[in-house]
Amino acid sequence: MQRFADRAMDALVWVVFVVLFIGAALLVKVAAALLVVLVVLALLLGLTLRVLRRTRTTRGPRTARSPRTPRRRGPR
Repeated sequence: MQRFADRAMDALVWVVFVVLFIGAALLVKVAAALLVVLVVLALLLGLTLRVLRRTRTTRGPRTARSPRTPRRRGPR
């Protein structure tokens, strides 16, 4: 009977070890996938900000006109 209990305890230890090992491997895979998603989102944000910055600079800077400055209507 003692021999059966020893084998059962060994089997239980191995089952727990396998479950923990597989769980850790799955956690590493999930962490790697999340890291890839975060890198892709960061790159997309950078590209979006670059496109927005380019569209603002192509329009030209908006300058405020003072009310005292007369408008020029071309050559006289």
